[in-house]
Amino acid sequence: MRLAVVLLVVCMGCAGAIKPDTETAESIVRSQTAPRSVVDAASGRSIEPEAFFAILRTKTVVYVGERHDDPADHGVQYAILRQLHRDDASLAIGMEMFQTPFQDPLTKWSAGLIDETVLRRETEYDDRWGFDFSMYRPILEYARNRGIEVVALNTPREVVYAVAKDGLDSLSVEQASGLPELDLANEQHRALFDSEFDAGEHAAGDGVDRYYEAQVVWDETMGSRVAETLSRLDGPAKMIVFAGRVHVKRGLGIPDRAAMRGATPYAVVLPVTDKELKAELKRPPGERSADFFWALGR
Repeated sequence: MRLAVVLLVVCMGCAGAIKPDTETAESIVRSQTAPRSVVDAASGRSIEPEAFFAILRTKTVVYVGERHDDPADHGVQYAILRQLHRDDASLAIGMEMFQTPFQDPLTKWSAGLIDETVLRRETEYDDRWGFDFSMYRPILEYARNRGIEVVALNTPREVVYAVAKDGLDSLSVEQASGLPELDLANEQHRALFDSEFDAGEHAAGDGVDRYYEAQVVWDETMGSRVAETLSRLDGPAKMIVFAGRVHVKRGLGIPDRAAMRGATPYAVVLPVTDKELKAELKRPPGERSADFFWALGR
């Protein structure tokens, strides 16, 4: 049986995803422009798109969560990217979809030195991520055509798998030395993890704890990459980060861990269905999953 880390990707990132019927996934992504409605989580009220984007412009990092196989979510990411880059050229894109050892081909991609076939081969995209590349193509082509830096955020798969299977102590010296400082004591983050992850048969013994360690390795690595990128002398002024929903919900995954390393202020945006929005608005403002909800109208 495949490791629960795979379940984290499939179950957490993609819960509620849909498949397009008549339109291609890529065309759905490219067609997204202005939001039908954006809800401010603090007030629970809709705000005008202009006001929404004005707030995002004040943030150093904007996190846009996704269901990995939902083209509508990627359309929201694409729309926000275009708006923010139009207003601030000093912008980098952080992507969970690429693992840190494969930064070099992403750098070459942004410089226009390689094509899509080479990018996918040299990042091992199809093996290591595997979701429909066409949903990310508009974002990546936008970056390439404008020379925007794309940052590989994700932990090497081998490390996450090893931690999920045998725990942190199982890592080699080389693997462990590549990890950032890990905060395993965040009770809110652990509660979010427990609520999102159905451990099933893996609940016996210390299985769930190992999977939580793997989740923290994941989030801390991505958070540290965001902070490192922004703190470089030649770094961008701002970043927009695309990652699975559970990595950004309530700011408890990547955002807070990046913020502890100096990547502030930030905002979290989640694309939501009508049903999801109703559920979010039933919660107290401090327990809502994002700062803003982009209503998908379905």
